Amino acid sequence: MIKTMLIAPYSGMAESVKQIKLPDDFHVDIEVANLEDALQLANSVEDQGYDLIISRGGTAAMIQEKVSIPVIHIDISGYDMLRVFTLIQDTHHRVALVGFENICRGAKTLSSILEYEIEMFTISHRNQVRSQLEELKRLGYNIVIGDVVTVEEAQKLGIRGILITSGKEAILDAFDEGRRQYQLLKRAHARVSRYHRILQSIPPNIFLVNKDCEIEFSNLSSEYDEITNEIIEYKQINQLVLKVLKEKKPYWESIETQKYNIDMQIFPIKQDDSLIGIYVQALKRIENISSVVMISRVIHIPIIGDSPYSETVRETVNQFAKANESILISGEQATGKMTIAKAIHFTKFGQDNPMLVVDCSSINQECIQNLVEKVQMIQQGTIIFRKIDHLPLQEQEQLCNLVQNTPNSFQIISLSEQNLESMLQDQLFNSDLYHLISALSFYTKPLRERKEDIAAFISYFLSEFHTHSGNETLGIRKTSIDMLKEFEWNGNLGELKSRVKELSIKATGYYINEDHIHELSVRKDKQKKNEFMNRDNLISIKGTLEEIEQQIIRKVYEEENRNQTKTAKRLGINRTTLWRKLNNT
Repeated sequence: MIKTMLIAPYSGMAESVKQIKLPDDFHVDIEVANLEDALQLANSVEDQGYDLIISRGGTAAMIQEKVSIPVIHIDISGYDMLRVFTLIQDTHHRVALVGFENICRGAKTLSSILEYEIEMFTISHRNQVRSQLEELKRLGYNIVIGDVVTVEEAQKLGIRGILITSGKEAILDAFDEGRRQYQLLKRAHARVSRYHRILQSIPPNIFLVNKDCEIEFSNLSSEYDEITNEIIEYKQINQLVLKVLKEKKPYWESIETQKYNIDMQIFPIKQDDSLIGIYVQALKRIENISSVVMISRVIHIPIIGDSPYSETVRETVNQFAKANESILISGEQATGKMTIAKAIHFTKFGQDNPMLVVDCSSINQECIQNLVEKVQMIQQGTIIFRKIDHLPLQEQEQLCNLVQNTPNSFQIISLSEQNLESMLQDQLFNSDLYHLISALSFYTKPLRERKEDIAAFISYFLSEFHTHSGNETLGIRKTSIDMLKEFEWNGNLGELKSRVKELSIKATGYYINEDHIHELSVRKDKQKKNEFMNRDNLISIKGTLEEIEQQIIRKVYEEENRNQTKTAKRLGINRTTLWRKLNNT
């Protein structure tokens, strides 16, 4: 048996491998990791008795420099290029391919044969990717095709990146090559020597790691052993360590593990350029502060759509990012409010500053205090108050004080599913807080009012499924799109994404056709009919009178698409009473 570790640079490759019948003489373990993360994983492979490693592109090249066992490269085949070209064949945007000579050479030939309008840009080292993409953005390119590094850098610059995925053919070829190279190299693993200096004058709650995130020294007490392991196993820690080593300056970071939220400072050691210190400053159980989440690196998420409304959204993002006032974004559930908020943050700060997301539906005094601590710690960034319309009146006063005392270096964005002006008139929302958070405002349209963007969203979702899940569905027929436009889409973009994923899984070929849509339509009509006929039976009469009343109120609230005014009118009560009953859970 050839014990093999396959390190997939993206999750879709791992899913593709699982669906392949691999050769019987291989025992294969699969992990998803890219570049430095993959390197950290590969360093442990030799100790575990693996015979070879299989990976792709820059990840395979980086691993090969650091390990002594064979590293097999998964090449990009003509089939792989054809798949990605098919995904973007109907786009109206300028498309560029950025890659090494071996990729661009074959892609150029295939593009010429198929008469695709795709520009090729060749690089000789991955360090050239950033500057090349900056130039493409300046020239007006909207979509970039490339490997994992290219796609990740494109997201940072606000360009849509489409990953060239490896198909089953290329993966099986790699296993054939692995068999040929098996036992050509002897295992040899160079251990990093232990450091014995700078152990004096180290303050408490600190441990030192090298560039590979191996612990060299720790003065943490035994009760912190589990916390230390949580930090080392955190998937982004290696990138943070390398960033501090390169930039020679400290960074604050808040990470969430399965059990803890850990605030820490990562800093360089002046006496030794190969060591990094990690100072564990604060520690709280994650369940106590789940309402406040720090996102340290916000990736670019494009504003999808070619309609006038979508163009308005893009213009609004740019305008709001230049302003210093607070922003209120309102609209129905799953209409893209968080996407717009993230786009404003990315346009304003890039990835240089973190974003704090506060869930106002479950906030309490401890959460507010935790938010204050994080604001003091990071000093600059964006605070997003999600579901601010669900915030109880008592907490609204406390939040008002917090917003007033937040430094001007923070961008404050609030998200609401309800009309806060109506809540204000019904005395359900604090007037001072309303004026503090709504200097600028924007309303997100529901999907039923922007159906011309459905095709663009479907294309985006299919590309996402292909990259992350190895899904083979590459497109949808125009007639099928027209059928989908007839649906109501009360669940907005969330419902559309769910339905497209379902359709892509059920599709037997590379395209979603009319039969799949018809099957979905019949099922939705039947479900709607059943819900209408059984509506009275959906309310359980078990429990207290108050509990039964809650069921009725919640049911009517959902049927009225969470519109409090319509719900109150239908129930025959005023909005103040309705709001109190909805929040009395």
